[in-house]
Amino acid sequence: MARERIQWTAVVERAREIVDGYTPLKVTLRQVMYRLVAEEVLPHTPPMYRRLSAQLAQARREGRFPDLIDTVREVHVPPA
Repeated sequence: MARERIQWTAVVERAREIVDGYTPLKVTLRQVMYRLVAEEVLPHTPPMYRRLSAQLAQARREGRFPDLIDTVREVHVPPA
């Protein structure tokens, strides 16, 4: 993979297409990352994984990206 500047708008759009392709199933961030690496859109490095996570989280907050599943973390909600 040639070293070039990542075009995050295009990466987020491709990631959305990947997630939409699994509908009605949900996918994880790791699945999306592996698909992008396989397509040589992103390099397979821990910093790139963290950056992808940040980019997709921002897109989700802005309503531009579907929800992903998280099989590792638990969400704790205090009883109300």
